[in-house]
Amino acid sequence: MKNRIFNLFLILALGFGSVLINSCEKEKFYPQDTVDELYSIMDDWYYWKDSIPDVNPQNYSDPNDLLDAMRFTNKDKWSYITTQEAHFQYYEEGTYIGYGFAYSPDSENNLRITYLFENSDLNTFGVERGWIIKKINGNSIDGSSNINDFLGANAIGVSNEFEFETTTGVDTTQTFEKKLITMNTVGYENVIEVGAKKIGYFLFSSFIGPSVDELTDVFNYFYGEGVNELVVDLRYNGGGQLDVVSHLASYIIPDDVNGELFVKFEHNSDKSDQDESVDFVQNANSLRLNKVYFITSKGSASASEVIINSLEPYIDVILVGDDTYGKPVGMYSFVSNVSNLVYVPISFSLVNNDGYGGYYDGLEADSYVSDDISSNFGVGEDVFDEVIYHIENGSFSSLKSSSEIYRKPFKEIRNLRDEIGAI
Repeated sequence: MKNRIFNLFLILALGFGSVLINSCEKEKFYPQDTVDELYSIMDDWYYWKDSIPDVNPQNYSDPNDLLDAMRFTNKDKWSYITTQEAHFQYYEEGTYIGYGFAYSPDSENNLRITYLFENSDLNTFGVERGWIIKKINGNSIDGSSNINDFLGANAIGVSNEFEFETTTGVDTTQTFEKKLITMNTVGYENVIEVGAKKIGYFLFSSFIGPSVDELTDVFNYFYGEGVNELVVDLRYNGGGQLDVVSHLASYIIPDDVNGELFVKFEHNSDKSDQDESVDFVQNANSLRLNKVYFITSKGSASASEVIINSLEPYIDVILVGDDTYGKPVGMYSFVSNVSNLVYVPISFSLVNNDGYGGYYDGLEADSYVSDDISSNFGVGEDVFDEVIYHIENGSFSSLKSSSEIYRKPFKEIRNLRDEIGAI
């Protein structure tokens, strides 16, 4: 197994032709259509290659249908196909078309706003976390509603009327148009002093290209403030790129972890020569911590789980909220040579320095606390207050089981829109 210190994408954009040219056989093969392309990629790179059902690609005209037929359904819920435009917008630009807010049902079956991006028109109007979405275009909405069914085409300029109930019980109605949303992935940050402790807290929603500068800014702030306890809120973070995970880790690790193994990539048996071991690289402004808290939920997936699992062998990692989603595998992105598509199949598994991976049921929380959607982030919110209690006392206020908290309905993260987690 090779060992290199470098940054890898959890989603790594590669041209299809260059993938094959750079393979061990250096075979040059140029499929004539998207079905042939996808079949060749799956046959070469798919992590569960040995479990692909016996299919004849000539029986398919749509690569999406072929992907469904070739998928190893016992494990794979995540391989997908998207467009080059959508892929580039999300991972490189941090943009998408929509309204710029996320939502979730609460324990009373109300549909509440969980967070908003800064350039959302709803944010400008004054909508806040905790507001209830009561109606869209006069249609009543509740926690079981799929509001995408009410919002029309995914195109700039599509307008819809929203009726909200504020956290003080006031109803308000406003019409908004879909637009190109620019995501700020650090949604909230603060430093809280508790006795001699300086606690740095931030909400982090995606590991994408623009996140690097955002993380640099927030950790420079924490470093300047002398933060000695860290709380990373990943409860709405569906994943992203591994180089951004490495960047986040570089601001956390103590000196003795610098240069140690960060994560191992393991491919199918025919691609074992591509297996990699990637090391931690410490940033000069690292907080050099021996303990870190993560706020997690069943929406914390993929890259969010990699940062947790990779730090576990070296420092105390404490999870508060709920178990994570359970995606211990990653993808490469293959750009089509004959269309505007990008094929994103599961291509490798991820394990830490202890050899631990395979957490398909998620990483287990240390303390179960319901997501208090009706409260703003930070002090006064149930899950954050539980973290503060542990920082002060070295124990939790009460250890509940997962069955004793409200757990929002589980949602699979199957594509780009699901990973974004917002509309």
